[in-house]
This record gives sequence, structure tokens and C-alpha cells, in this order.
Amino acid sequence: MEKHHKSTVKKPIVRRLVIWIGVPLFVVYFAVVVTNYVQSKNAAIERMNLYLIELTSHYASELNSQFLVISQTPTIVVEAIEAMKNPTEKALFDLMERRLTVNQNIFGMSIAFEPYAFSSQEKEYAPYVFRSKNGLEKVFLDHGYNYTTADWYLIPKLLKTTYWTEPYYDEGGGNTLMCTFSHPLHLKGKFAGIVTADISLTELEKTMRGTNIIAGYTFIVGRSGTFIYHPNADYVMRESIFSLAERFKMPDLRAVGKNMIHGKQGIAAYKDLQTGERNWTVYTPIPSCQWTFAAVIPEEKVLGPVNAQMYRQISYMLVGLVIILIVIVWASYGITIPLRKLAGFAEKISTGDLNVQIEGIKGEDEIHELASVFNKMVADLKRHIKDLTTATKAKEAVESELRIARQIQESLLPRVFPPFPDRTEFDLFAKNYAAKDVAGDFYDFFFIDENQLIIIIADVSGKGIPAALFMAVNRTLMKTVCQKGVGPAESLKKANTILSLDNDACMFTTLFLAVYDVKTGEMTFANAGHNSPFIISKDGSHRTLESFGDIFLGVTPDFTYREGHEHIDVGDLLTLYTDGVTEATSPEETLFGEERFIRNISSHMNQSLDLIWHELHDDLDKFQEGHQFDDITLMLLRRNT
Repeated sequence: MEKHHKSTVKKPIVRRLVIWIGVPLFVVYFAVVVTNYVQSKNAAIERMNLYLIELTSHYASELNSQFLVISQTPTIVVEAIEAMKNPTEKALFDLMERRLTVNQNIFGMSIAFEPYAFSSQEKEYAPYVFRSKNGLEKVFLDHGYNYTTADWYLIPKLLKTTYWTEPYYDEGGGNTLMCTFSHPLHLKGKFAGIVTADISLTELEKTMRGTNIIAGYTFIVGRSGTFIYHPNADYVMRESIFSLAERFKMPDLRAVGKNMIHGKQGIAAYKDLQTGERNWTVYTPIPSCQWTFAAVIPEEKVLGPVNAQMYRQISYMLVGLVIILIVIVWASYGITIPLRKLAGFAEKISTGDLNVQIEGIKGEDEIHELASVFNKMVADLKRHIKDLTTATKAKEAVESELRIARQIQESLLPRVFPPFPDRTEFDLFAKNYAAKDVAGDFYDFFFIDENQLIIIIADVSGKGIPAALFMAVNRTLMKTVCQKGVGPAESLKKANTILSLDNDACMFTTLFLAVYDVKTGEMTFANAGHNSPFIISKDGSHRTLESFGDIFLGVTPDFTYREGHEHIDVGDLLTLYTDGVTEATSPEETLFGEERFIRNISSHMNQSLDLIWHELHDDLDKFQEGHQFDDITLMLLRRNT
């Protein structure tokens, strides 16, 4: 028995110390690690952004320089032709051969003249020099080829400026991917033709394949977003950055493509289309040809050092936590030894043995003080048990009296429904739901002759027993003052005069009184400060009875109340209620309100009256979340004939 007791006591102490000390330390360690990681990651990203922008700008600048050198060659040829008085065929071929010899990056050159611009005997004339396996070869483009409609000729002619074409496959050059730079030629102030320089993008592909930035890959897109170079050969001239964005549902990639074709520079992060891994894409424009150079770098290569540092910090944190836990466990054993002795004495006390005294705990620390408190507690406990026994008996007597009072109060109110089974002219239902053991709300109804039905609903100020006693007085008094031939206003005046006398407690009652003729549907009513009832018609519309603004019962004697008249049609539903319905409050301190109340009643208009009550009560209970503050009373009367 003793060993079992020790094991059940020691483990919770150790567990608590671990939780109280270890968990906060872990949280602090974790917060520090996460903060350092985020700061390191942000700093690394910022540095890498600057580095990548600078690096891609460098490569883009090198490509741009190559294109600028190539574009200068047609300019030199144009200037040389314009300086010739009568350029000959041999002079043109020699001029192009020299330029190709000087610039090895140019695949071929042509001088395409406007019809009859070179010779009045020849409509089209376009000598062309290009590189082949056998060296430089010379041909004429005008043989079987209408070059005047080609992009490289027509666009710079219309724009009157130089122009880089989009890449195309040159069938004459072995189906090689080519790009052409065109320069307009003018002779004697008139447009005379176009001088071109062709470059083979095969050499560009070789250069790009050797350009790897931080273990990533590079690509180039043209002015329309088409891939001019990409490691995936299937993409080149067959796909664009926009077609990939559409196929893979990547709006971020589409936004990057828009930036590229508008000549912008930037960095974007998204999943790679080939590997599915998260990568960074850095892009920079090549101004001379309006292309864009881009590099794709795996994110793990950028954040690798940061992640490694975080793993080291986590390892250090775990080692530190293990050491702290060992110290905590060791310290807990020193604390639990005297505590186990206290637990043994406490176990005896728990069995009801209040004659035990704690002994054998020495020292001047808190545990010794706790032992002294235990001994004092035992003596106090004996005394408190005796006092509690007496108080419990008294409380049970009061609770019993409250239950009896509630039963008596319920017996005062009509509880059997339908109350008049032989009267088919109307249906009537009422219900009171107290906020405390007894309620201050009440209702009543009774015939004063064959067709005149008295209807009463009231709310006494306050809650609990005082309100319940005052409620009983009010109900009995209304039975007395409501007589045949006496109108509702006169009845309220009599009741008010009686209640106002000797009302030292200053209690008051809001009360609605009506005399309803069950045959004709005519109703005469008076209102002593109560919530105005309303009538819901068969078509769903509703109207509220006039309140007159008359005062409560029990406030001022000899007050004269006013009467109102209303006709209830067949199918109409008269609804009387206390403020416990409309002023029901949610945990967010929002009132239930008349609008929601009327909407609830209207939505169940065609159901039986008791079901209407249950639907309303369920809605109120959900709205208040079970925390009812005030008494709830509802009375419903529906005219049938």
C-alpha cells in the first residue's frame, strides 16, 4: 500500500516541474531559433537578390554587347554602299565577305535592293554571302524567293529604322535557328533596300549551355515571350512563357512573362515546371534585341547555409534541454521525500481520521511550515465540518421551501391546455419559464360571461421570492377587479389604487388587460406600461396594439388609464409577451429584439400554439446559450371562427 502511494505521488511532481520549467525554456529556445532563422533567411535572400540581379545583368550585358557588335556590321556596309557612286556586283560581294571575315559571329549577310533600285534591268536583286562547310559561299536571294514580303525586309522598311527579327528556322541554312538584323539602305535620299546580318542561334545555345548560375539553368525569351533558348529543347520556338503558365495554371508565371516582354528586371519564386521544386527566377532584358535573359536557381541552394545553421541551433537546444531536465528530476527527488511523508498523513486524514497529527518532519523550510499548517487544518476541519452540517440542513430546508413555492406559484397559473375544450371559436396557449426558482411574470384568462374572455399578462419588478409574492397579490387582485360591465381601463384604475396604498417596498407591475368577445372578435384593452402585444394576420403581416404610454400599477394612486379597441379577424394570431423575450441577451450582449421575435412567430404561424412556443423557446435558448437572465412568458390566442 505504501509503495503504491509513493509512485502515484512522485511522478506528478516531476511532470509538473518539467512542464513549468522545461516547456517555457523550450518555448524561449524555439522562439530564438525561429527568430534567428527568419532574420538569417531574410538577410540571405536580400544578399542573394542583389547578387543574382548583378550576375544576370552581367550575362545579359555580354549578350547585348555581342548583338551590338553584330548590328554595327550592317551599318558599316550601308555607309560603304552609300559612299559608292555605282556599286557593282563584285564590290558588294567583296564588301560582305570582308565583314564576315572580320566578325566570326555573323553567319551570313545580304544586300536586298528595292525593285529596280540596283539596276533598271533587274526588278529584284539581293546578293547573299553565308558560311558553309566549304567556306564562304555566294548566292542570290531573289532566285525563287520574294524577299520584299519577308519580315526582315518589310518591317524595317515601314518603320524606317533598324530591326531585329524574331528567331526562325532557315531552311536554306540546314534548318538552323536563325535571327536577322536589318538596316535600311538609302541612295540619293530614297529608300533603296535592306542590309542584313544573320546570326545562328546554335552558337548562342552553346554559350547558354555553359552558363550555369548557382547550380541552376538559364533561358532566353523573345519579344512575344517565346523561348529562344531553354534546356528543354522541346520548348524552343514551340512554347512561350504564357503557354506554360496557361497549361500549368500558374498566374505568377504569367505575371513574370508580362514583365519580361515589357523589358523589366526582377526576381520571382514559384515551382519549377520540370522538377516541381521551388525555384527562384531572375530575369534581365537584353536591350539591343528586346529579348530577356533569365536564370532559374533552386531555392535550397540559396537557403542551404541558413537551414544548416538552424539544425545546429536545434541540436544545441535539445542538448541543453536534456541537461536541464536531468537537473529538474534530481531536484524533484529532494523535494518529494518530505512531501511523501505529508502525503501519507493526508491519506489518513482523507479516510476520516481527524485525530492524526503530523510528526517527523524537521527543518525550518516551507515544508516544515506546511506540516504545521496541516495540524492546524485538522483542528479547523473538525470545527468546519460541524458548522457545515448545520448550514447544509438549513440550506436544504430553504431549497425545499423554494421548490414548494414554485409548485404553488405554478398552480396559481392555468396549466391545462386547451383550457376550454368546448369552445371552438379560438385556440389559447400560455407558458411561463422562470429565470430563478420562482417567477415575477404571470398570466391569466377567464370568462366573465358566456362570450367575454378576460386576458391578462403581467411582469412584476424584480425577480425571485419578492417578485413571486407580489405576483400572487396582483393575480388575486385582478380576479377581483375584473367584472362584467367594467371596462379594462376602470379595472386597472381600481387595481392601481389598491396596489399603491402601503407599497413600502416600492414594487410595481407592468400589466396588459383585454376583454375579448369570442363571437365577434372585438377586443377592448388597456395597458399599464407593459410591452404592446401584436397581431399577425394570415398573410404574414403584423400590427402592434397602441400602448398609450400609461404608467405601471402600484406607482401613483387614482391614475386614469385609457382604453383601445381592436378587431381580431379569423386566422389572426394575438401574441402577448413579457420583456424577457425581446430583451433576451446573447453572450455578445446583443438583444433578441422585436423584429427577430415577430419573424420567429410568423415563420411558424400555421403550427399549433404549443409548437409555436417550443420553437420560440428553442430559438431563445440557442440565442442566450443557456444563460437566461429574465423570466419568459408568452400567451397566444388564435381566432378560428
